[in-house]
Amino acid sequence: MWKYVDTGNGEKIFHKVDEFIFSKNTKYQLLEIVKTSDFGNVLFLDGDPQSSELDEHVFNECLVHPSMITHSKPKTVFIGGGGTGLTLREVLRYNTVERVDIVDIDKEVVDTCKKFYNYAAESFSDPRTKLYHEDARQFLSKTDSSYDCIFLDTTMPHHDDIAAPLYRKEFFEIASQKLNPDGIFATAANSADFRYSSRFASVVKTLQQVFTFVKPYIAYTPLFGQEWAFVFASNMSDPSELKPHEVNKKLVENGCNGLNFYDGITHQRIFSIDKKLRKILDEKGHILTDSLQTRDEIFVPEILESHNFENYVNMVDLSQHSNVITLTNTHKTF
Repeated sequence: MWKYVDTGNGEKIFHKVDEFIFSKNTKYQLLEIVKTSDFGNVLFLDGDPQSSELDEHVFNECLVHPSMITHSKPKTVFIGGGGTGLTLREVLRYNTVERVDIVDIDKEVVDTCKKFYNYAAESFSDPRTKLYHEDARQFLSKTDSSYDCIFLDTTMPHHDDIAAPLYRKEFFEIASQKLNPDGIFATAANSADFRYSSRFASVVKTLQQVFTFVKPYIAYTPLFGQEWAFVFASNMSDPSELKPHEVNKKLVENGCNGLNFYDGITHQRIFSIDKKLRKILDEKGHILTDSLQTRDEIFVPEILESHNFENYVNMVDLSQHSNVITLTNTHKTF
């Protein structure tokens, strides 16, 4: 059996499923974990892949470390979402960190990740961690705490789902108010594929209404099959000014040893965006607000029920189509 993900109106990515591990409709979303041939265990939420055993380090190291090493001494951190515990794991690497408030609205996602992934249980049991199951936007607006870094690690929003209010100007203004003067905000920002990057452009433009320095960056994520977008925002710091040797020095000073993906050369690479995408970020997208007139119209994959697979969606048995699928060239490039 194969599980597929729609990446555009005319494109799907298929993952061969070796084992069905867990599936449940929580109060907020469909939670699935399947074991795939290439990526190991993969977490899906509402049919969208979130993280895999094989390559989760790419996304999580990219989200966290450019901000943490740019800050002079990050002590307090807020994470919106982050139910896998992976963003939290990367933050807790820093010997300067004293407290992390992580707010994920869906307790069942956190509990499931604790059960199936050791790294989640270890991160959430760290004494510096304070876990809350609330709406992240409401929590941040009401808290008296201030933070050195704020990270968003949520599902990518589709119109008016639970993550959408976290990607609007009103929330970014709340985040800015809760940051210390030298604080840094960072978020994933959907696809960086130039065909689907209007959401990326909108997040950049919206953050530019709130912060002085807004720096988009990208990294190829094998699970998603495309370049993925991130955005750094601050009123005092510009991460792109850091040289590779400075990044490496800061990682050592902060106790961040054993990273799989991120270092000084990687830092330089992820902030180097090609000419075509830079043009799209300049010309496309718009400012996102709570107003109904300023919401993104983005591609929303259709989630289909799968026959004979209770609680699992977007499944297909390709063996049934072997008579119409012909390999015209069996030479293996890789």
